[in-house]
Amino acid sequence: MYYTKLATMALAAGVLGATATTTLAQGYPSEPVNLTVPFSPGGSNDIVARQLALQLSEIWGQPVVVENRPGGGATIGSTYLSQQDPDGYSIMIASVTFTMNAAVRDDLPYDPRADFTPIALIGQVPLVIGARPDMEATTPAEFFEHILSSDELSYGATGLGSIQHFAGELLNQAVGSNVQVVQYPGGGPAMTDVMGGFVEYSIGSMTQIMPQVDAGNLKAIALTSLDRSPAAPDIPTLNESGLDGFEVIQWWAILGPDGMADDVVESLNSSINEVLNSDQFTQFLAENGGTPRPMSASETSDFMMANFDRWVAVAEGAGMNN
Repeated sequence: MYYTKLATMALAAGVLGATATTTLAQGYPSEPVNLTVPFSPGGSNDIVARQLALQLSEIWGQPVVVENRPGGGATIGSTYLSQQDPDGYSIMIASVTFTMNAAVRDDLPYDPRADFTPIALIGQVPLVIGARPDMEATTPAEFFEHILSSDELSYGATGLGSIQHFAGELLNQAVGSNVQVVQYPGGGPAMTDVMGGFVEYSIGSMTQIMPQVDAGNLKAIALTSLDRSPAAPDIPTLNESGLDGFEVIQWWAILGPDGMADDVVESLNSSINEVLNSDQFTQFLAENGGTPRPMSASETSDFMMANFDRWVAVAEGAGMNN
């Protein structure tokens, strides 16, 4: 079964302390570290942040306090972080939508490329195409044929510039289809309309879609990662099904304000990578189809900049900001 265990594993995360095992820059951290989550409690960003906070607290012997600052499509929390001192005591979890928002919004109260310090990538998890249960197509090839059959078809997404929206438009570009987007206030309402047959499909997280697949309410067509997921080994990827190189993944990263000292960034990166390399964190993500993705701070910066550029190109090609 694919029911998420994220919440039950991470709700206890908070302010535990233990003996530090990572070499820290000039005694950093010597006081509690605030970890901003720019979304409401209970979502994937919040749950991953709390698991990370738990394990960092154990490494550092200092509390890591998770603060939810939701609203404005994550702009409230992001704005808050951009205005904090770059001393390493204020950090934030960001996801792929941080780079997607920049491609479709010209009203952001900050420069997402220049006002933040990329510190570390945390991990990634694939999306899955969840189709209406009565769709005749069962394989990716049959699904491609189906969505090419009419310009009157639609898919569900959760707002302009959402990961579901970008995945849907990238799929249109890759297949040559013209499936129209219907925007919903959240993943739940979108899934309800897919299950009811009002839209053809939605592309969402495994955590969200697979329970409905297990229950027979949705049909899983394909994953959006390059490789199959150990959590769902029987589901093919779009990449292996004729869309070479197709990849849209949910990822999480840790950012700080612009201007952080290099030694503090490297210390944070080292501690976070220690968490990512632990069996505890690896299991935590694996149970939801995800994998840790440790990399250096400079590699994280390059990864994010490539994402900024990629989503600008997708948005322009699809007319998403028109």
